[in-house]
Amino acid sequence: MSLNFTGLRRIADEELSPKEIRYLALVQVDLMALYRRWGRPDIGMDDLGEWLCFAFALPDGGKFILQREAYSPPTPGFLLSATKALFSVEAAEQIIGALEIPEAVVVELSDEVLN
Repeated sequence: MSLNFTGLRRIADEELSPKEIRYLALVQVDLMALYRRWGRPDIGMDDLGEWLCFAFALPDGGKFILQREAYSPPTPGFLLSATKALFSVEAAEQIIGALEIPEAVVVELSDEVLN
């Protein structure tokens, strides 16, 4: 499966509904590397607190988001969640490549995508 990431663009995190995305993977990527490549993170809010968010969209409508707690994150990585079109092991690897941050790697895949 090869997805086309040409035209990948940042979107506001509000453009993604929590109902349309599912947790896909834990990604090891430096916050400053994301900031240098993709700009300032959005700050999202939910019942658990504040989140640093980098949301993206593909021209075909697929969307994904990298998130982590703004204060005291339990891991230095980011949670990668994606819409149905991007919910696969192959898509996770392609998403990481599309970020254009060489040191970014998938640390752990969700059980749901592995089954």
